[in-house]
Amino acid sequence: MAARPTITGRGTSLAHAFVHAIIPREVDPEMQARLYQAAGINERECVYCGALATDKDHLRGLVKAGRPSGHFHTTGNLVPSCGPCNQSKGAADWKRWMLSQAKGSPTRKGTLDVAERVKRLEAFEREAGAAEAMPIDKLRETVGAELWDQYWQRLDDIKRMLVEAQVASQQIERRLAVAAKAA
Repeated sequence: MAARPTITGRGTSLAHAFVHAIIPREVDPEMQARLYQAAGINERECVYCGALATDKDHLRGLVKAGRPSGHFHTTGNLVPSCGPCNQSKGAADWKRWMLSQAKGSPTRKGTLDVAERVKRLEAFEREAGAAEAMPIDKLRETVGAELWDQYWQRLDDIKRMLVEAQVASQQIERRLAVAAKAA
């Protein structure tokens, strides 16, 4: 029998939603095409392994420890990828992940031209003028500490309520199981 999903298991999805709701989303398709061309990236091919590109991956992850990483959804942070590479990489450092033996990494998959793909991504970052992540304290200062702290407190409150709901769900499930046996 499949494991019962938990209410508290949604915390990561909520954190991602909170980050995605506030970060800048500025993509210029024409500029992106020029960046890909300059770096030798085929937009129909996964930049990591060469499979058919079905996704756009954030080269630098947007979420770190449940808060914004300081990288944004921008022209210079999106690369074509296949679903399996996008999911496997997650928020990991792209180069470390590509060269690692992590499940789903191009090296582990046996992608033959990993070194060339790394060079293309390095060229892409250079061409895009890849910015360092904006430190979280700078993000907080830019927004204003009060608004920033209130926003993240809401996420923490929701996660606390998820824990409370999980406890209640277990009590309800037990009572319904008893009632089902009695019927």
